[in-house]
Amino acid sequence: MSSLVFLDTETTGLSAYYDRLIEIHLLAVERNGDCQEWGTFINPERRIPARITEITGITDEDVKNAPREDEVAVKIRDFIGNRIVVAHNLAFDLSFLNAMFERQNLRQLSKAQGVDTLAISRKLFPKLCIYPGGEGSHKLKNLMYHFGLDRIYQNSHRARDDVLLLAQVYRHLAAYQNRRDRFEYPKEVTHGCPSCGSVMKLEVIKGVRMLVCTKYPSCQHRSVV
Repeated sequence: MSSLVFLDTETTGLSAYYDRLIEIHLLAVERNGDCQEWGTFINPERRIPARITEITGITDEDVKNAPREDEVAVKIRDFIGNRIVVAHNLAFDLSFLNAMFERQNLRQLSKAQGVDTLAISRKLFPKLCIYPGGEGSHKLKNLMYHFGLDRIYQNSHRARDDVLLLAQVYRHLAAYQNRRDRFEYPKEVTHGCPSCGSVMKLEVIKGVRMLVCTKYPSCQHRSVV
């Protein structure tokens, strides 16, 4: 197995050009199994929008005395080194990292050398059902529920929490992809409604776990799981 680095970022918005990183966490897993962690708040030198604080819990006060990107970019690039980057929605994280590396005249990362767990999830489970609290079909939080990791992890939209969860989600996806996980899911859980093809959602109705089509009531397909 190649050395991997799992990473997650929190940002002031969605544009890698206009917005900035406010938090990053990295977890390196070496071929021999050794692990290293590193993370930090980053001062974006601008106000954090209220909607970002609402999602992440990160405030202007949290980042006020944090290092600026020009103080941490080299540390981040050195930590990643030549390891294979693993992220959920890899393109998003790489766009922010590479924008920062470009501003700081550092070598950028190649998407071709990364692993995107979002893409793997979409390939293995084309229309993964939405679990209660999962937010969306291929969200990291939904995969947490799908693999029963919610008993251990709490997805809080903070970089370290997401990275630790990401590493376990990656492990489960790899096991399923390589057939080491012999559990077979009902097709409606992973491939959607057999009537209309839409994603299903898991609901508990009068104590019964039931898959309900997200197109309800136009599609009334239901099944007990």
